[in-house]
Amino acid sequence: LLLEAGGRDSSLFYHMPAGFFALMQSGKGNWRYETEPQPGLDGRTMYFPRGKVLGGSSSINGLVVSRGNAGDYDRWAQMGNPGWGWSDVLPYFRKIERCKDADPALRGQDGPIPVTWSPFEAMNPTSRAMIDAATATGLPFQTDMNLGNPFGVAQMQGNFSGGRRISAAVGYLKPVLGRPNLKVVTGALASRVVIERGRAVAVEYLQGREVKRVAASREVLLSGGVVNSAQLLQLSGVGDPHDMRPHGIATVQELPGVGRNLRDHIAVSVKQRLSQPCSLLGTLKPLAMVKALGQYLMFRSGPTSVGALEAWAHLHSRPDLEYPDIQMYSVPLMYTDHGRNIIKEEGFQLVFNGSRPNSVGEIRIRSADPRQAPLIDPRYLSDAEDMRVMREGIRVAREIIAQSAYDDLRGPEYAPGASVTSDADIDHYIRQNAITLYHPVGTCKMGHDPMAVVDEKLRVRGLDGLRVIDASIMPDIISGNTNFPAMMIGEKGAALVLNDM
Repeated sequence: LLLEAGGRDSSLFYHMPAGFFALMQSGKGNWRYETEPQPGLDGRTMYFPRGKVLGGSSSINGLVVSRGNAGDYDRWAQMGNPGWGWSDVLPYFRKIERCKDADPALRGQDGPIPVTWSPFEAMNPTSRAMIDAATATGLPFQTDMNLGNPFGVAQMQGNFSGGRRISAAVGYLKPVLGRPNLKVVTGALASRVVIERGRAVAVEYLQGREVKRVAASREVLLSGGVVNSAQLLQLSGVGDPHDMRPHGIATVQELPGVGRNLRDHIAVSVKQRLSQPCSLLGTLKPLAMVKALGQYLMFRSGPTSVGALEAWAHLHSRPDLEYPDIQMYSVPLMYTDHGRNIIKEEGFQLVFNGSRPNSVGEIRIRSADPRQAPLIDPRYLSDAEDMRVMREGIRVAREIIAQSAYDDLRGPEYAPGASVTSDADIDHYIRQNAITLYHPVGTCKMGHDPMAVVDEKLRVRGLDGLRVIDASIMPDIISGNTNFPAMMIGEKGAALVLNDM
């Protein structure tokens, strides 16, 4: 039985690669969470989108295929998680991928999720300029940024093919919907895992106003993601008693780490006006949008058939670092507020995030009512080193834009603006404009220390028949996007379940 709180991915925009802009603006398929006011971001309350649809966030995200750095996973193993080093997880990454014309020893060839490289010749001129400009600053060009050592600049890789997004729902779930041993129930909000004598024996869920209960003869697997898996454990009496007792929830298993260790990437951008009309702004005019939609519906081609992100880079904020700590993308459009507000000027932006942040937050229930969103407090930029990295990102982005590759395109800087040069002014701009890059992890972390929630087999500590299999088990954030690592956790988690059976 698969329970999904949201609905089916039936809208065209879930499957159109460029549809994530419309999904972000409409809020469709989205929990639409908000954080607590963030002192590190001038007290702003932050929009915190998470997928609420079959396929989860893989159905609404920006389609970036990123594994992170080999050192990320080796660090997990060194933290006391045997079987989670780079050499251990690589086979599961390969199992996901259908990656033609790539090294078969490192990239999968027959998996359910196709990987497509942005073709250099078809890129927006601003994306091509980023690659040329970044190499002019000394960054190497990489043909494949997913071999475990992402450093340099490269063409983007995306999980789309034939003009269609291939989400986890499309790649994994849809092909097996006809199996007699699978039932999918949508509009089903899991409200409690029933635990008796130390074992998960049932799940209760809400469908409309009705509370339903289903017994679990073997195991309950939580794959709700960083917010919902932690919330559901707390609603079930698993977590820190101080979080649950005020809401009348009896402690079934004391695990103080549930909801703690929240880590996320935040992003900000340098926005640059263009001296000629070559951004995506023209495609957003009503007549152009109608034409593009018609082209997509008839031929699965045109501007909506590919992802908007075409070029990316991984680089160091200072030379003594072992691994890159800044990730940067070229976006051929200027916008604010997660794309919900399009800036009506020709321009592009270099969007970047600190990829190895130190700031740590938490998630806690506000109520025993599962319909009430939990308290989400990422504590962005609470660590001074994170601000230093973001500040350096502004300077690196400006250095790249200053290269001759942009000479025929570059107009005046839109934001932060040419007058913003001091540390204090740059920091103010970051605090006022940074947003989540949608990579939260860690709230049910894997390990054996007192704050660990699951062991290396993803079993909730101290309980039988209950596992968490999603990005919340990451003990530390990876230096890349989290969509493919979450699928890797799913593949490896499935193998662990089968091996135990």
